[in-house]
Amino acid sequence: MRNKIIQYLLIFISLIALYLFVSDLNKTEAFVASQERMTNRMEKLKDSIAQLVTDQTEHAYFSLALNRDAQLSYPNLSPDDLRFLLEAYLLEQNDAPNGNPLLSSIGKGWIVNKISIVNHKWLLADFTNGSQWGDALFQYQVNNNKQARLRLLNHVMYP
Repeated sequence: MRNKIIQYLLIFISLIALYLFVSDLNKTEAFVASQERMTNRMEKLKDSIAQLVTDQTEHAYFSLALNRDAQLSYPNLSPDDLRFLLEAYLLEQNDAPNGNPLLSSIGKGWIVNKISIVNHKWLLADFTNGSQWGDALFQYQVNNNKQARLRLLNHVMYP
C-alpha cells in the first residue's frame, strides 16, 4: 500500500513538473514573440523619426535657425531672441486703432497672426482682417539697440 501511495505521489509530482515546464515554455515563447514584435516596432519608429528629421531639415532649409551664415549677421542675438524681438514688434503694431500700420498699403484693419523668419533680411507673416487673409514678405533690420525696422516688400491675398 505504501508503494502505491509513493508511486501515485511520484506520478502526481511528475505531472505537476510537466505542467510547469510546458507552462514556462509557453511563457518563454510568448515573451520572445513579444520581444520580436517590440524590436520590429522600434525599428519602424526609428525609421519614422529619421524620416521626420530629414523632412524637417528639408522643409526648414529657408529658416534662420538652420542658416549659420545668416545667424552671423546678428552675433549678439540668438535665432530665438531675434524671433521673439520681431514677433513682439509686429504684434505690438497690431494694437494700432486701424490695424497694423506695416500693412496699411493693403488696407485698414489688417493684423499679423504669425511669422516665420526666412533669413537675416526677410520674414514671412500671415495676416488677416477677420474675413480675408494672406501672406506678406517683409524686409527687416535690427540695430545695435535691438530695435527692429520692417518694410513690406510684397503680399499675397487668398480668396
